[in-house]
Amino acid sequence: MKRIFTRLSVLAAICLLTINVAFAQNITVKGKVIDGGDKSSLPGVTVLVKGTQTGTQTDANGNYSISAPANATLVFNFIGFTAQEQAVSNRTTINVSLASQDQQLEQVVVVGYGTQRKIDVTGSVATVKGEDISKQASVNPVSALQGKVAGVSITNNGAPGSSPQITIRGTGTIYGNTGVLYVVDGVWYDEISFLNPADIENLSILKDASSQSIYGIRAANGVVLVTTKRGKTGEPTINYNGSVGFKAVTNQVEMANATEYATIINELSASNGASPLFANPSSFGTGTNWYNQAFRNALQTNHQLSVNGGTEKTTYNFSLGYTNEDGIVKTQNYKRYTAKLSNDFQVLKPLKIGYTVSGTSINSNDIDGGIFRQLYAAGPVVPVYYADGTYGDANDFSLGGGNNFNPQVTLDFFNQQSKNYRINGNVYAELTIAKNFTFRTSAGGDFGQAEVRGYTPLYSATQGQRTTQSTLRINRTETRNWILENTLTYKNTFGDHSITALVGTTAQRRKSY
Repeated sequence: MKRIFTRLSVLAAICLLTINVAFAQNITVKGKVIDGGDKSSLPGVTVLVKGTQTGTQTDANGNYSISAPANATLVFNFIGFTAQEQAVSNRTTINVSLASQDQQLEQVVVVGYGTQRKIDVTGSVATVKGEDISKQASVNPVSALQGKVAGVSITNNGAPGSSPQITIRGTGTIYGNTGVLYVVDGVWYDEISFLNPADIENLSILKDASSQSIYGIRAANGVVLVTTKRGKTGEPTINYNGSVGFKAVTNQVEMANATEYATIINELSASNGASPLFANPSSFGTGTNWYNQAFRNALQTNHQLSVNGGTEKTTYNFSLGYTNEDGIVKTQNYKRYTAKLSNDFQVLKPLKIGYTVSGTSINSNDIDGGIFRQLYAAGPVVPVYYADGTYGDANDFSLGGGNNFNPQVTLDFFNQQSKNYRINGNVYAELTIAKNFTFRTSAGGDFGQAEVRGYTPLYSATQGQRTTQSTLRINRTETRNWILENTLTYKNTFGDHSITALVGTTAQRRKSY
């Protein structure tokens, strides 16, 4: 019986060896590479097995043959075309269509008061597609630009729903303003936190003086042009975009635990000639980790539902959005509700009119910014609560000077709520008054109301954290922003040359109270 088992084991080992050898064998992959534009064959295309030096080229008819592992990836490269990767996945025939990079130069880029082909743009303009922005699942569309555009720096304070600071090729100050100018569908804004990223069609960043100059001195720190989605001819289509994610603190500051903290205090006392404060530092164990007490993994959800469609005469786009973002500090929260409607009408062959209107409601709960110092200063030997249920006093055995606070008291009693309501939009009319001449007039408005409400109840938590009376603070602001624009554009093409000339006026009025 022992001999039988031995023979079976040897046979199994041989089978496994055979299987492994079979998996290691290459297969021959053949195919044809063509131009994605005119469908012609592409000779001389380099075909490489990714991660190796194995490669070949297509022949005069665009055909190739290469030996590669069944689980390999082939990379196709050719000058003037966008590289493409194809997973072999046990396939023996892989035909490839390469896209010409010239097609990218024909893309239309939004610039100041108009559009141009990318190849015709002489200034420094960077464009990000709306689909790339929505993939980031960011609450604020500016955050989605992080790392996508050269010369652009994005900084954020980390609070949920906060507006990031964008810096384009350095910081300047005009009338004390270091922010960029945002232009959304022709209306000027200082920030765009009210925008749902899923509503954006494309975003252009004007980075140098030649591209920014048309907006005057207000564009000294850069211009961000935002075009929102509009209706398209066709049957009604319903789209849903949703995402769920979370944020967490990374590279958290490593603090001493309670035993280490008590030991340090004893050593400090000894160096000053005093008696040790703690008889047995190890009895404290790890103690309180104040960062873990206040921080959390913050959930973030985004939902957007849109309807799009229209005829040759009328197109429409309607969307609803909802965002819920928790902060990494407990009690922080941000909720945003958005609605947007746009219509375009081809009234006559030379006349087109349209409008866009959107509404935003934002509710947020904030926290006292001083809590971060409190988390740093509170000692780990101090409990969150004493055995009798009262709050631990952060001044007990503290190494820091001054009055220290129990961060849990701040979390429990500091209450600041913000409510923001905003309605904005624009209407336009575009008329071809003569060959190559187009007149456009538009009027836009932005109306906002904000209320910040802070309430502190009557409480007595520790010696340094108590109030003698409850307080309620309310701060309300309203803003009104009107803008009126009229432009006359001349466009003509002479053979391989083209010319665009524009003259116009912009009038803006802002009021806050």
